[in-house]
Amino acid sequence: MDKTLKKIWLDTDPGFDDWLTMLLLGSNPDIEWLGVSVATGNAPVAITYDNALRIKANDGLTVPIYRGCEQPLVGEIETAQRILGDTGMPTTGTPLPPGAASDAPGHAVDALIEAVRANAGQITILAIAPMTNLATALSKAPDIAGKIVEIILMGGSTDQGNHTAAAEFNIYSDPEAAAQVFQAGIPLRMFGLNLCRQLLVTKVEVERLRTIATPRALTLAGYLEAYVRIRSADGSVPMPMYDPVVALYLEAPQLFQFQPAHVAVELQGELTRGMTVCEFRVPRRAPINTQVAMLADGPQAIERLMRRLTAILL
Repeated sequence: MDKTLKKIWLDTDPGFDDWLTMLLLGSNPDIEWLGVSVATGNAPVAITYDNALRIKANDGLTVPIYRGCEQPLVGEIETAQRILGDTGMPTTGTPLPPGAASDAPGHAVDALIEAVRANAGQITILAIAPMTNLATALSKAPDIAGKIVEIILMGGSTDQGNHTAAAEFNIYSDPEAAAQVFQAGIPLRMFGLNLCRQLLVTKVEVERLRTIATPRALTLAGYLEAYVRIRSADGSVPMPMYDPVVALYLEAPQLFQFQPAHVAVELQGELTRGMTVCEFRVPRRAPINTQVAMLADGPQAIERLMRRLTAILL
């Protein structure tokens, strides 16, 4: 009997670590990858969409890619370009060549709604960007909330932030959207900064890519080197790996441990806007709405990532 494939939708804002996530999904034989919605996040959506199309062309992906929301639900655009540069994807080597000018027609929100309705009770959403597209879809089509199996997200934190002292970037960039998603009654699985700090890469992993020596591997190595250098000029300080955790979880859930919690997003705090407030005293103090990833076998997860990339890039 044929194995039933897990149906996946990716919401993203490429971003180097989004690229790694796409590589893992594109080569996972156990999933049916239905589509990609792109949002403003690491850079404005015109740039993140272009990055997604470059990735698709470079790596021969066949998944449809849809351009999504340009603005957060409230307030001004907040990107990571201050750290990542204009493209949101710095490199020390050769940039990705241009992809197509456009891809799948129509707006990402409409495509996401259609995919959920067509695959009711079967679709899992991987959310590795500010959740503007998801919140907009839920507002436009409230019926889809009960048709989603689970949202697996990279965002938030049980402790300190990275974009601010209290808030992780994806949540901070559109906290109203994140709050709406956490309140929607959809099963959630959250991989926050506290978890991602357990998966560390250094210049050692950069050299592993370079030893593969294929053109695609060398291009990817330049981007990984720039990524590692976010924390230190020479790449000697370990850098957490963020977005690929959601794809690694699909492949190897045994590497992660979770704790049930009620997660709420702070919207009003002068110093804490975008903070994910995690109440673990459940259900006594609050109802459970999220499974929060707390522990990972970080070395094994990174080793799996590198083995998978080696197989993809050879």
